[in-house]
Amino acid sequence: MTTINFDQLFQDLKTGAITLAKTSLDDYVEQAKADGQAALDTMKTNLSHWTQEVENGALTVEDLEFLLQEEAALDEMTALKQAGLAEVRIDQFKNALINLVLGTVTSLVKI
Repeated sequence: MTTINFDQLFQDLKTGAITLAKTSLDDYVEQAKADGQAALDTMKTNLSHWTQEVENGALTVEDLEFLLQEEAALDEMTALKQAGLAEVRIDQFKNALINLVLGTVTSLVKI
């Protein structure tokens, strides 16, 4: 069993957040990039623990999804709110970030 390189995983997530911002929020790219990366930075310790637990089988993908849905850092999205983006669009971006994390982790851990 190979061990996940969390630093590489985290960098991939940050790059993915930038790509999400560019593809999903044309008029709010800078705010989305800032909020997405700030959320990931805030969650970094939790993401590291959760990734290890998924890798070790202590957490299921469903558990990880629940933890991500409940993560307060993903509710902030301060820059997008200040820019006046509708809550529905912010929620779509938040869900896209959650899917990015889930997809990235599960692609590395053969579940």
